[in-house]
Amino acid sequence: MLSAIRLQSRTKALLRSYGRDWVLVVIVLALFTFVDGLEPFHRQFSVTDMSIQHPFAKKETVPIWLALVLAFILPGVIIACIALFYRRSYTDLHNGLLGLFLAQALVLIVTDSIKIAVGRPRPDFLDRCLSIYDNQAQGIPVPLLVDPINMLSNSSICTRTDLLKDGFKSFPSGHSSFSFGGLGYLSMYLAGKLHLFDERGHIYKSICVLAPLIGAALIAISRVDDYRHHWQDVSVGAFIGIIFAVFSYRQYYPSLASAKCQHPFSPRVTDELLPTVLLPHHHHDRDIVEDESHPDHATDRQAFLSNVGGTGSYQRDGTPESQSGTSLNELHGSAKYDPARSFDQSIRA
Repeated sequence: MLSAIRLQSRTKALLRSYGRDWVLVVIVLALFTFVDGLEPFHRQFSVTDMSIQHPFAKKETVPIWLALVLAFILPGVIIACIALFYRRSYTDLHNGLLGLFLAQALVLIVTDSIKIAVGRPRPDFLDRCLSIYDNQAQGIPVPLLVDPINMLSNSSICTRTDLLKDGFKSFPSGHSSFSFGGLGYLSMYLAGKLHLFDERGHIYKSICVLAPLIGAALIAISRVDDYRHHWQDVSVGAFIGIIFAVFSYRQYYPSLASAKCQHPFSPRVTDELLPTVLLPHHHHDRDIVEDESHPDHATDRQAFLSNVGGTGSYQRDGTPESQSGTSLNELHGSAKYDPARSFDQSIRA
């Protein structure tokens, strides 16, 4: 009975702690939908600028739905499979997915806000504006396009309006930032689980970690090939995605240089409220007396800390040495990592 009551209080503490994180992520996504509906700045342009005279591609190499699958759903599925079937840790599952959601939410709001503020014309802008490559619309031939005398042109000359709004959203590339945000986060997650920087030089680890980044780069390059973005748009978009991928990962996982980089940080609750029942193999069907000196209490606590990567070490005054998934000493490198392990052991460690 006492055990059930205490477990309930632990669960409530976890919900209060991480519930705020999830709420803030949802708020950021809601802000993104609002910002995305705003009219972008209509920057002036020259009709003789060859960089915006490319044809409008009606079929994209990587449409939005495919980018969502590759850069968000796929990383989420891979993280969930590793956390549940190899790490066997609900904490790893929660931290991994929360970090992914945070990374992509920040990427979306920042990228779209810059798009709206800058209003740079896309490489296919003139075709969106004047249908210069649409024979059915009988657009104006390129040689006949001229700017006002001693002036630049503006959007008032456009005879086509259905594609005009999106035509001013070239900088930075949303596909690039989103792909590097999600796949870059997955790359860091895999690097932590595989101990990429163990100073042993395993090629298979490098391939596993670099594969998501190569995929993100190919998605970004496709935006240049489709004449949706200039190369500067893609470069800055990739930089934004990588920055927020690293930032979000480090909110819930230790540095990749840590000896226990495969473990997530443990829940942000006091040591007395740490849950001991996470997965079936950690569950005890009996109620135990909640006594700190009780041997079963120590066993349950150690089972949880093993699940999240904690050490369970205490200072002399009885307070826990660290509330994170790794102890402070291990984060500073006092614990030695044994690199002699197989690929499967690297994942399970």
